[in-house]
Amino acid sequence: MVRGLGFAYGRGPAVIHDLDLDLYAGQVHCMLGDSGCGKSTLLRLLAGLERPTRGTVQLEGQTVAAADRAQRFLGPEKRAVGYVFQDYALFPHLSVRRNIVFGMRGKPRAERSRLASELLDRVGLAGLENTMPHTLSGGQQQRVALARALASEPRLMLLDEPFASLDAGLRDKLREITLEVLREANVATLLVTHDPAEAMVVADTISVIRQGQLILQGPPDQVCRLEQMPRGPARVILKSE
Repeated sequence: MVRGLGFAYGRGPAVIHDLDLDLYAGQVHCMLGDSGCGKSTLLRLLAGLERPTRGTVQLEGQTVAAADRAQRFLGPEKRAVGYVFQDYALFPHLSVRRNIVFGMRGKPRAERSRLASELLDRVGLAGLENTMPHTLSGGQQQRVALARALASEPRLMLLDEPFASLDAGLRDKLREITLEVLREANVATLLVTHDPAEAMVVADTISVIRQGQLILQGPPDQVCRLEQMPRGPARVILKSE
């Protein structure tokens, strides 16, 4: 749950303005907006890579960031948040298995090995445990990045346009696989995209962000219909029946 979130880089202008957001386990929430509108900054705030200058961030009732007098803040390693970057950000010097087990801190070696095998099977990469990332296709790298993010047993998964660099056919297939895995794992998922068609296909809820502010939020069919209207300053929050 995000309430009144605001952020600015240094003394510059605010790039996130008074943002409220609710994310639910097992559901996919799409953040739709043009490049430079604040989507990736929002992900960095939720992941703990940036500190908010206003507002609060809560995960399952726990406050992980609050820009109040107490300045409460938990770092990324304490948030149980998975993050799949657009370029996947795999460790090039580690095998597929070692990339995945990197996020399994505190677990015995045997359990890490077992869980890594289970995750590889879940994302369709069984048998590639000892492969190096540079020998994989873009789609395979994307699935390794997903498995690594799931290895930390996250409560929230952040997807920063991870399918954007793939060709259309592969993009649709891997997007379906990825979101099916996340829904089965009952993980709350926030996917940022600039593509209304992608948001319409995959989202349970869509938020439209423009210049760091949410202007539309609701079910896909209603939001996408309103997005075709002339743009203005109005803020509309739609509720499912």
